[in-house]
Amino acid sequence: MQEESAGEGKWISLRIRSPAPVQEALTNFLIEQTNRGVQVEGEWITAFCHQGTEARDCLNRLTRYYKALQQLNPGLPELDVIQDDLQEEEWAESWKVFFKPLRIGRGVVVKPTWEPYQAIAGEVIVEIDPGRAFGTGKHPSTALCIEILEHLFNDILPSILDSASSVLDVGTGSGILGIVAARLGANRVLGLDIDPDALGVAARNLERNKVGEIMWVSSTPIDKLEETFEVVVANLTAAVITQMSAPLVNRVADRGWLLLGGILDEQVEGVVRSFQFHDFQLVQSRSTEEWRAILLRRY
Repeated sequence: MQEESAGEGKWISLRIRSPAPVQEALTNFLIEQTNRGVQVEGEWITAFCHQGTEARDCLNRLTRYYKALQQLNPGLPELDVIQDDLQEEEWAESWKVFFKPLRIGRGVVVKPTWEPYQAIAGEVIVEIDPGRAFGTGKHPSTALCIEILEHLFNDILPSILDSASSVLDVGTGSGILGIVAARLGANRVLGLDIDPDALGVAARNLERNKVGEIMWVSSTPIDKLEETFEVVVANLTAAVITQMSAPLVNRVADRGWLLLGGILDEQVEGVVRSFQFHDFQLVQSRSTEEWRAILLRRY
């Protein structure tokens, strides 16, 4: 207990050298382990942990995971990790170096709160301060989900729904996907997350984007929800998505849509198969680099 008090507000950055063959795997692993975003720059991945128990546990799990990767890839060098102590303010400021306005799809622009941007007619501007949460639009899985949301709300849903749809964003992080859905026309959005830091960040972001009357966030476990939604979004990892397949499909309305991200190319077939068992069919798949986002529909 004393260690937790001493480390409150203090952070560790872990900079990991990531050889190209395993960079996606390491990125995915660190996001899953920390429940936060990571920074990828060249061959280096930077993750952030609370000082003390959390940082030690993360590093120990990383060491074991990297050894497993070495067994599958005998040519990998030894694990190279650089640790730095950060104060709360340093952690927050470090995001700003990597986060610039980014146009995604046909007309969605994701911009940080501190960067100016001159919007043009027809653009949907989403202003995000990620804080300690995952979700800036820069990661391919997030960008792919935004592209599919844009297509879904602009090209598909208007022809089949009499009114705007409801959306559930599972693992909302910074709130970016839920906010995009709200700005594209959803009439009700619920963002779920187990990380209190993420919920605080998301709540502030939805107010920044003036969607506070449409979207709200909650730590309620997905299996405790009773309502269903026309669109359910889960930008997580393939392993988590597959594990959560039953509670995810239970929240999708009849003939509703399920948008899944954070999936690597070689994992798509297994993920789709796990949802076909629940009468979902693949409607669309988009890829960037090694990442894939898929849209399924209940039939």
